[in-house]
Amino acid sequence: LLGKWLQNCDDKHKECRRQSGKENFWPKRVICVDDLKNLTLVEEQHQGENYLVLSHCWGPLTDEEKKRFCTTSENYGSRKLGFSYNELPKTFQDAIKVTRSLQKKYLWIDALCIIQEGPDCDWNSEAKAMADIFACAYFTIAASSARGWGYGFLKPQSEPPNIGVQGRPSTPTCVCDFDKDVDQGPLMKRAWVLQERVLSRRIIHFTAAHTYCECGDGVLCEQLTKLKPPWGKQYFILDPNFPRRLSISGYERTLDFVQFLFRKYSISWLTFETDRDVAIHSLVERMGQVLGTEVRHGIFGCFRGSLLLWKRTHENKTPPTPYKDRAVPSWSWMAYPGGIDFILDATRGLLVPCSEDLGFEERAIFDRTEKVGSLWFDVADHIQFQDCFCVVVSMGKDDKKEDSRKTYNVLIIRQKVGGRGYERVGVGKVEAHYVSIYCDAGMLW
Repeated sequence: LLGKWLQNCDDKHKECRRQSGKENFWPKRVICVDDLKNLTLVEEQHQGENYLVLSHCWGPLTDEEKKRFCTTSENYGSRKLGFSYNELPKTFQDAIKVTRSLQKKYLWIDALCIIQEGPDCDWNSEAKAMADIFACAYFTIAASSARGWGYGFLKPQSEPPNIGVQGRPSTPTCVCDFDKDVDQGPLMKRAWVLQERVLSRRIIHFTAAHTYCECGDGVLCEQLTKLKPPWGKQYFILDPNFPRRLSISGYERTLDFVQFLFRKYSISWLTFETDRDVAIHSLVERMGQVLGTEVRHGIFGCFRGSLLLWKRTHENKTPPTPYKDRAVPSWSWMAYPGGIDFILDATRGLLVPCSEDLGFEERAIFDRTEKVGSLWFDVADHIQFQDCFCVVVSMGKDDKKEDSRKTYNVLIIRQKVGGRGYERVGVGKVEAHYVSIYCDAGMLW
């Protein structure tokens, strides 16, 4: 059945083919699964061949399990010579079964194909290659039902289900629930997987209840039922050449998807919070290239006025993530753990100054008698507001209001310890005439 799905996609879906210019891409390493007793890590390019990739949850692992299963500088040489199928955890074994059953020879699994530890560790460089690794794979195996390496994802053989009719939106015999099985499953709650799913040309989802095939044409379930056509944000996620569809969707719809993507990513689970900026790196870099804009730490230049105006949604406003070997600026939502939202949606008209015009004003204030704005602080610490400054990012485009009554969208910043530059401490909305060095003194609420 999987072979028929993929062959049909190969023959009929031009959109699902490899991107032009990427026909010869090959990962740095893949696993050759020709011989189960002698699997090998290979680094040679194999033109004209296909490889599969595995998207999976690592799950809770002991240090001993990581050392035994992952490729490290210590075992790298021996794995190039050969290792056994029986040495691997169940989820990896199931992925090898799928690869061989489809008569493919090569499989990419991050834990095995990236040197995870030791002097030869190349995790940093390979993490940045994820966009091409997933986009150029023949398809992605999504172990949607496996909560970790030891679980596996292939169901025991059983009687064939009652089937519907190919091509109909639904049939009485089809009880599949793609949203519940896939989108709400354990795999899709993992931050790394959001990038893997969006970048994949097509995916076979192995869930606890059903198996689904997802490509640019839509979703098929194992009961031969084609699900309802994708709509809204799902339409962009199913783009096999992401973000081609997004690049022609218009400013507001594109910004709306970007905000949706970052909100979803921010609440996804990471084993290491310091992966927050790298687990989505390949995805945002590809988006920036296609949209023709600069991207820095999760902020797109073309959407700067909206994306800078994020706020933290988690009640426990913990300190910034302690990145040790790199700096993530305070104005980026990647600087903090936990969920985020944006104080403005994509449909709100904004007047955004040029970056060189963004200046510092004395303070954002409130009138004594009425509320004229709102502030959201990034951390729970008590902020000495008299030490803060206001950076005007944009102004609401409301033609019915006088300029002085329009809303300024601002960043609240303060000077860093030692006086070397400034750091963000919050975000807010304030009526324009209250953000001025000429305004009468007011009082904070």
